[in-house]
Amino acid sequence: MKKYIKTILTISLTVGITLFMAALLLRPQRLTIDSIHLHQISDGEYIGICQNKLLFAVVSVTVEDHIIQKIEILEHKESYMTQAYQIADEVIAKQSIDVDSISHATFTSDTVLKAIENALNREN
Repeated sequence: MKKYIKTILTISLTVGITLFMAALLLRPQRLTIDSIHLHQISDGEYIGICQNKLLFAVVSVTVEDHIIQKIEILEHKESYMTQAYQIADEVIAKQSIDVDSISHATFTSDTVLKAIENALNREN
């Protein structure tokens, strides 16, 4: 009976450590968001992508007269779409990707902002 309990405990511990390590490896990370220079961006629609481990964002950014007119979230985790659109709206309002992360959605904010940056920096 003791050997059986010891085996069960060993298996449980091994599974627990494996799951913990997988969670650490797959957890999104904080991203460095560089500034954009709208005066250098030509009119057009730009597609940007950002993969942040398990988080993935694809955005379409429309620029007219060096002004961000529209940001569409083309792909993102469904449960974070509200926060993704909130970040996009703040970028449009400020005309900058230097916006505060949404509380409790830092990784989503970073992933969407990096996708916007990638879209607009592709022009340069």
